[in-house]
Amino acid sequence: MTQVRDTVGGRVALWTQGVLLVAYLIGGFGVLVLAVVQTGDAGALLDPGLDRLGDPKDSMPGGVGNPLTWIVGICRLVAMLVYPVAFAALMLGVAGIAGARRVADRKALRWGFALTAVWVLLLVLALTPYGRQMNTWLLD
Repeated sequence: MTQVRDTVGGRVALWTQGVLLVAYLIGGFGVLVLAVVQTGDAGALLDPGLDRLGDPKDSMPGGVGNPLTWIVGICRLVAMLVYPVAFAALMLGVAGIAGARRVADRKALRWGFALTAVWVLLLVLALTPYGRQMNTWLLD
């Protein structure tokens, strides 16, 4: 019988990668959906910009005292910094995959490949004209 050792460092890397993914999705696409709902312009999902959606800060919930504002604001910061965050997430994914492979942790290995593949797809999306347009809108 083979005993599977758990890799704490690999799991921490994968958890961090997952938290960054959730933060990016909330800060990028969550703010975009909130702005589309506020303006009522469903076509702006495919063409985000100041002319159609207005300032992204206007679509964020609550005021300064609202904790949800801070959570969405931090997530928006992660989405604005998509290129360095994606690079860091990919490096964490490689480290998590290497650690899981070294100790033969199949569950962590599967999660590592899945999260790294999602980050590669998001990085490719961010490099497309749509991704650059959304990033420009978020930065305004």
